[in-house]
Amino acid sequence: MNFSTLEIPASEAIQQFYCQPFFKTTLLDYTMAGHPSIARWVVNSIHIDDSEGDTHFLFVSSGSVTLKSCNGEFLLQENCFAAVPGNFSLDGSGQVLVATLINYTGLFTIGGPIEPRGRLNYIDGCSSTVLINPLKRGEPCLNFLYVPQGISQTPHTHPSLRIGLVAEGSGTCTVNEGTFKMEPGTVFCLPENKLHSFSAIDNSLSIIIYHPDSDVGPTDDSHTMLNNTFVGKKSAKVLDAIKTK
Repeated sequence: MNFSTLEIPASEAIQQFYCQPFFKTTLLDYTMAGHPSIARWVVNSIHIDDSEGDTHFLFVSSGSVTLKSCNGEFLLQENCFAAVPGNFSLDGSGQVLVATLINYTGLFTIGGPIEPRGRLNYIDGCSSTVLINPLKRGEPCLNFLYVPQGISQTPHTHPSLRIGLVAEGSGTCTVNEGTFKMEPGTVFCLPENKLHSFSAIDNSLSIIIYHPDSDVGPTDDSHTMLNNTFVGKKSAKVLDAIKTK
């Protein structure tokens, strides 16, 4: 990297809650977590050339950057996102969340921009959209969380790491260490089983969140192509004789 970088090693990051504005490139090492991951907050440019077996989930917080990988060269504008397997580089004038799942090969994906509100009901009046779906149940995903104005979430936990960034709006994140301000460009890491809640009292809050795992998604025994293939009136889902073993 050709810039000043703050790096927090795995021994410190694994139990560390992190929430602060996005001023300079930062790397947090969560490779000792249950789903080994690395969080990077990138300012303007980065070149990753030692990550051939990993997949990176990107979100452009502000500005624009040019993404280069073995899949080609693409311009990513503000509020767009991507999944990039293997080595890549970013160059431009922007701020980008990069959450990396170690030893996982995903599919190259580009999408965006995000919507004003989520499509799925969540908790306490909040909603969410799955921006990058898990390819199979248990695999990683990238999510959009919308917290409406006036909402304060019920304190809750997640069984795996969460890495995120505030895209729009303002609010707070409350953990046992205190209450932290959240505004566009604020980045955060929530270790496994960290009790927390988001609030958006005076404004709505739009957050992008990387999940290193999922409990939904297709499986070998249940997916759209299989379930909607019929022999007579029977779905191939229940026809073991013809299902690929």
